[in-house]
Amino acid sequence: MPINMKTSRILLVILVIISLSLSSNAAEKKYKKIIGVWEFSAPNAPAPYNGGILTIKEVDRKLAGEFTIQGQAMAIPKIEFEENILTLGFEVENTPITLVLNLNDGVLEGTTDTPNGQVTVTAKPAKPVAK
Repeated sequence: MPINMKTSRILLVILVIISLSLSSNAAEKKYKKIIGVWEFSAPNAPAPYNGGILTIKEVDRKLAGEFTIQGQAMAIPKIEFEENILTLGFEVENTPITLVLNLNDGVLEGTTDTPNGQVTVTAKPAKPVAK
């Protein structure tokens, strides 16, 4: 019994919908452990960059993020997460910075090179604010 054109189109639409939902679920699972609010510290960075908040979220199946330092938000134009490695690309006072952090036991740790030397960064999930 041959499949008519209408049936084949319906099957094609169903396959496309299933594949889109699977890729969406894969992205959500991939980013789930990194999305959220993180408190970071960089003890050997110059003030005010030695601590603050790192916020990571998913927008249109891609990661987006920002640092909040002393109440000022700074967007992170480049953000990637692959195999428990978070790579952030941003500028500080017109200096390009690439920060590579490893996620290990729920903590992000890494270093970056700056004109002032190497800076070590540690980030932990922010504690929820009690209401």
